[in-house]
Amino acid sequence: MGRKAGFADQTVYAAMASGIADGVMPGIRDISKASGVSIGSLYHRFGSYEGLLAETWAWSEGAYLQGVISHIHNTRGVRGGLRAALYMPRFARRESAAAPVLVSGQRTVLRHAALAQGTRIRAADILGRADAALTGFAEGFGLRRDEVELALIEYPRTVVAVQLGADGLDGSADALVRAAFWATISVQQQQKAKAA
Repeated sequence: MGRKAGFADQTVYAAMASGIADGVMPGIRDISKASGVSIGSLYHRFGSYEGLLAETWAWSEGAYLQGVISHIHNTRGVRGGLRAALYMPRFARRESAAAPVLVSGQRTVLRHAALAQGTRIRAADILGRADAALTGFAEGFGLRRDEVELALIEYPRTVVAVQLGADGLDGSADALVRAAFWATISVQQQQKAKAA
């Protein structure tokens, strides 16, 4: 009664992300209230609360990881890694409603739901391809896998989290991510040269 009968999924995902940005995992009632979509409509569309969590993961972190994979595979050489690292602040600017999910500790809850629901094949595929891309980049440039994940994903995630928590995402995020990426690559190349 008085709730939207037809709705865009993105409205619901944005309501979930907004709650996550406030530091809590919103419940189904919170999502209904924030999105203006009835609880019945939410269950009808997503099947369960966990189904909503799974789809929110695909909309946010899943989409982000597909961009990382694309940059690593479609740009030759070390610049593919740099573009993948810079994709975090750029994605967060372009998809500002999804950004809170990318930097929240709640993303692990969403990922777990995505791997347990009807989205599990898609989620496992995205995560598997991301792992293969990061591993391939590491092997191609003589880096450890954990160093690559730090330089391409985790450090950019931290920069975005800090800036989103302050005054918002500005251009300095790109400069910080770029500097950290090149520092990681440079240190590893210097260590390899000394060992040779």
